[in-house]
Amino acid sequence: MTEEQRNAYERKAELFVGDNYVYYEKQWRGRMIQQSFSSWNWAAFFFPLYWLVYRKMYLEGAIFGLISLLGAIFPGIGLIMHILVGIYANSYYRKMELKVLSQTTQLTEWEAIQYIKKHGGTNVLGIFVTFLIMAFLALIVVVGIALFPAGEKDNNSLYANSKTFTTDNFSFTFPDDWKQETDVTSLDLKCYTYDEQLFTGVFDYDIADYADNIRPEDALTLYINELQTQCDNFQFIEDLKDETVEERRIKTVLYSGDTDSYKYYYTISLAEFKDFDRFAIIVQSASPSLYKKHKSTFMDIVDSCQRIQLIPYVLR
Repeated sequence: MTEEQRNAYERKAELFVGDNYVYYEKQWRGRMIQQSFSSWNWAAFFFPLYWLVYRKMYLEGAIFGLISLLGAIFPGIGLIMHILVGIYANSYYRKMELKVLSQTTQLTEWEAIQYIKKHGGTNVLGIFVTFLIMAFLALIVVVGIALFPAGEKDNNSLYANSKTFTTDNFSFTFPDDWKQETDVTSLDLKCYTYDEQLFTGVFDYDIADYADNIRPEDALTLYINELQTQCDNFQFIEDLKDETVEERRIKTVLYSGDTDSYKYYYTISLAEFKDFDRFAIIVQSASPSLYKKHKSTFMDIVDSCQRIQLIPYVLR
């Protein structure tokens, strides 16, 4: 390359880079044409997306943004991308510069200058637009989390959208997508989801109906034994809860059993209150997969049990 050609190239290169040409000329000096090399660019490391847009590498910026989204699924990808851009930014920018300048060889000087200005230089406005886009996307994420909080689908909140069903002595709060079965049954309360895939039944017992040495917990055991005779492969899985808070005790156990060749999970709970002559046994059933998905709903229904003996009849 003659001295005249070298000077012409440097003028075009300076026009292409624009701001901070001295830094990039130093990074590129002595590098073979089209050779990939590693160096370090702090601006590209800390602000890779904005650096790419600022240097008019819009496609590369979009690709970086899309890959970075995987960081929400695979932690560490974001940091890796920052490091890679920091290491290879100067090398990639050199290749972009050489590509743009090579496309001006057949143009007049005026046309070459306009072409280089269009494809090179910097774009401050692009940084501002990119910031607005990122802020808008962040807002969408925040609004999405607020409107659709993460968690199990059984978040049919018992308190935000709920209804109350009662026996003569106990009340229970159910999600709004449950209904009460009104047909005559041995249960004092029988409720289903509208698709009838989840079930809750309540027995309202009077302690006076049992012998003096029979406790409510014994009645729970008797019910479990009776349920065992109605199911195949009936077996204990785990104790879910045994908790006394103030005047109320809740005990819940989990069993599994087969009915008509289908496996079900059964949560069987005892709800008793201090100085109250009634107690409730609550049985709930669902397929194993639905139970795991709606376990907290089952537990919330049981926990909502309240005595209502003291409520005047006219208010029931």
